[in-house]
This record gives sequence, structure tokens and C-alpha cells, in this order.
Amino acid sequence: MKSRLLATAAILGAIAILAPHPASSQPATGGGPKPGFWQPEAQVDNSRNITLRLLNETGLNLEYGQSGVGLSSLPVGGERNVIVRISNRTGDIANIPINVQGGTTTLQYDYNVDPQKNIVTVRISTSDGRTRQDRAVYIDEKGRVYSF
Repeated sequence: MKSRLLATAAILGAIAILAPHPASSQPATGGGPKPGFWQPEAQVDNSRNITLRLLNETGLNLEYGQSGVGLSSLPVGGERNVIVRISNRTGDIANIPINVQGGTTTLQYDYNVDPQKNIVTVRISTSDGRTRQDRAVYIDEKGRVYSF
């Protein structure tokens, strides 16, 4: 009797662990996207090189980086182009952190895409801290652009 009860408990436990559970990044079952960081902000053509045009509208000095490269300065009112070269990697294409020097102010990124030239314009402004707090522009292998 005890072994039957123990076997039943083990089977129910295995079913509970192995049963699929929806993840927060899966499409919503309600038929549409749900707001959140997992939703792409823009879409680019990942078969061509991508230009990220960074516009500093914060009134503060910023710094930005690129995978494998040190940090660069983006002064108040400044503008920089970051070229993202396409490779044959299957992982992420680009991860560009953008921060206030010293990291004391939260930022918000707004996107505009020129599909003809494959340019993503990123307007960087300050956030009030209660809304989005962006720290990096991330482009995945399918050309989806996210803020994290």
C-alpha cells in the first residue's frame, strides 16, 4: 500500500514538472501582443549591414559600447552612427549598451526605422524612472530590435 502511494506521488510529481508551462515570452493566448520588454521595438533587414544612428537628447553626457569594443563618448546633443556588420553567426547580431556616465539616470529609447537604407534611429531621452528604463539596444538573428 505504501509503495503504491509513493509511486502515485512520484508519477504526479513528474507530470507536474514535465507538463509545458507558458513562458512570459510566448505569444499571448488572447490573440495579440502584451506590452513588455520581450516585444520588439523595430524590425530591420538582417541580410544587410545595419546602421544604428544614436541621438543624445538627454542633456547629459552618455557612453555607449559595442561587443568587443571599449566604451565611446556621446556628448550632449551628439549623434553617432554605429555600423552593425552582418556575419554568419546564429546568435545575436548586436548588443549596444548606452548609459549616462556614472549610471545615475534612467534612459528611454525611441526607435524609427528607414527600411530602404536599413538605418535604425535611436532617440535617447531621460526616463522618469516609473516608465521604461532602457540600458541597451539588442538586435537578434531575425532582425528584431529590442530595448533591455
